[in-house]
Amino acid sequence: MTRNLRTLAVFALVAALALPALAKDDALNLVPANAVTVGMVKLADLRTSPLSSYLFQHTDKMSTDGEAEKFLLEAGLSPTRDVDTLVVATTPRTALGSEADVLVIAEGRFQPDRLTKALISRGGTQKAGYVLFAEAKTHHNDEGGAVAFLSPSMAIAGNERSVVAALSARAAGGTGFRTRGTLGLDLVRVDTKATAWALVDVTRAQRLAKGGDINTGKGQAGDALKSALKTVSTVAVWATDTGDALELGAIGLSGDKETLELLEDTVRGALSAMRLAVKDKAPDMVAVLRRFDVSRKNDSILIEGSIPAATLRELMAKKTAAIGSK
Repeated sequence: MTRNLRTLAVFALVAALALPALAKDDALNLVPANAVTVGMVKLADLRTSPLSSYLFQHTDKMSTDGEAEKFLLEAGLSPTRDVDTLVVATTPRTALGSEADVLVIAEGRFQPDRLTKALISRGGTQKAGYVLFAEAKTHHNDEGGAVAFLSPSMAIAGNERSVVAALSARAAGGTGFRTRGTLGLDLVRVDTKATAWALVDVTRAQRLAKGGDINTGKGQAGDALKSALKTVSTVAVWATDTGDALELGAIGLSGDKETLELLEDTVRGALSAMRLAVKDKAPDMVAVLRRFDVSRKNDSILIEGSIPAATLRELMAKKTAAIGSK
């Protein structure tokens, strides 16, 4: 064997040995292969953005019915300070049941020993590789919450069953979500470079008691859109904070031509209804909504548009003021 060939062989061996270790620290590779909702928020990209809480709350609500924030707080982690990237997932406990497991995977900066001691001092119980919260029953089932610090840069939290399963998957090199999961195969449909995104298996998520609903807004237009979305197999949404605007995208997948035609008509109708609804209260939004584009392909419908940051901040301020006045 020549020197070059020996060198290549050594590199190949090192790479082969390193791959399992690298897989263990990949957040998406810890998502269960049979997850029905998955969402990601790149909080590091939002440190100085007023949209941080907005995107986090919406991704959390869509992916885990608001459980992610609860688990992070119980683990003593601050999404805006400690966490750079957050992945949240919901997985059905049984094929046809309505109960679900929730898993939160956080990448950032953690002090495992200090946080573990803090949790135990507050009544937490040390288990094999994780800590069980002193409190807690989750919305999805009667298990207590748990957290495991995999390294100073990664932590997982959720109900105890989901954390134990994630630890086992990590020890085996990962879940293979990207290649074996139903949703994982649809990741190519999502702009994964976006600031936040969520992917929902609509058909399976509808069976769960919590989670999986798409926030389409209130009113007749929102109700019609939500009803139409339930006829598609998978929905993906994403948002990118460019600083000047919030770029939005959504895609609905279906193998049925009539379903896609119905969804396209419903979306166009909903946009028209929204323009009428806001023309007096927020006239600037009329022009914004007109710029949203709706297109249909053989297996999907795509919606894309953007909202200027100034317009979005104004809307958020009005919403906050309205809530405060109640």
